[in-house]
Amino acid sequence: MIDLNDFTAQVQAAHWGWTIALFLWFVGLSGMGMFLNNWVREKALVYVCTVAGIVGTLLVLSHLTRILNLPFAGINALLEMSFNFGSWMFIGICLLVVQCCITLFYSMAFAGVLFKGEGCKKLIQSDCFNRFCAAIGVAATIYSGFLLTQAVGVALWNTALIPLLWIMSGMACSIGVIELLMVFGLLSHEKVYWSRRTALWVEVAELFTIFAFVHVAMTSTSAAARAGAEALMSGPQSMMFWLGVIVFGSIIPLSINLVTRNHKALVVSAILGITGALLLRASVLFAGYYEPILL
Repeated sequence: MIDLNDFTAQVQAAHWGWTIALFLWFVGLSGMGMFLNNWVREKALVYVCTVAGIVGTLLVLSHLTRILNLPFAGINALLEMSFNFGSWMFIGICLLVVQCCITLFYSMAFAGVLFKGEGCKKLIQSDCFNRFCAAIGVAATIYSGFLLTQAVGVALWNTALIPLLWIMSGMACSIGVIELLMVFGLLSHEKVYWSRRTALWVEVAELFTIFAFVHVAMTSTSAAARAGAEALMSGPQSMMFWLGVIVFGSIIPLSINLVTRNHKALVVSAILGITGALLLRASVLFAGYYEPILL
C-alpha cells in the first residue's frame, strides 16, 4: 500500500466537492435520459431530464461563481463577436446550455406552454428531433467526463476511461429513473419492456469499466494515480466505493434484475442504481490527488 507520508508536502487532494459531484450526476442523468428517450418519448422522462439538466448547469456555474456574470459576458461576447473556441470550458458551457434549451423546449411543448401548435407536437415526436436530442445528451455526458480528464496534475482522472464510465453509470441511473416512473404508472410497461435486459448489460459493462479504471490507475507509473486507486480500494473513499458503488450501486441491482420484476424490488433496485451513480462520481472525484514532486 502506498504511504502518502513518503511523498513531499506538495501531495494534496484535488478538493472538488459535492457541488461538482452533483453536477456530474445531474448532467449524466439528463444526457443519458435523453438518449434513452429516443425510444421512450414520454413527457415524464423528459420532465426529469429537463430539471436534471438545468440543476446540473446551475451547479457548475455556481461553482465557477459565474451565475450573475454569465448573461453579461454572453451579451458582450455577442456584441463584440469574440468567442473563445479554444476553451474547453466555453465549449462545455455552450453544450450544457443547448442541452437545457432543447429539454426545456421539449417539456414546454409536451405541457402545451408557449409552444402549443401542431407543428411543435409533430416536431417533438419526429425521429430527427429525438435523435438530435439523444446526440446532444451523449455529448454532454461525455463532456462531463472529459472535463475531469483535463484536470492538470490529477493523474487518476487523466484517462479516457472516465467518459466511458460516466456513460455506463449515466445509463444505469437513467434506467433506474425509467423503472421508477414505470412502477408509479407514469410510463407504460409496453414502452420500456426492454429496460430489464438493457439494465443487466449496462450494469455488467459498468462493473467491467470500473475494474479497468482501477486496474489502469493501480498499474500506472504515476504515484498520484496509484495513490488515488489506493484511496478507492482501501483508503478514505473505500467505504463509499465498495459499499455505495460496487455492492449497493451495482451488484444488488444486478441481482434483483436477474431474480425478480416485483415492483417493490424494482423500486429498491432503481433507487440503489441511481444513488450508486452519484457515489461513483463522488468517490472518483474525492480520490483525486495532485502529482507530487518526489525528491
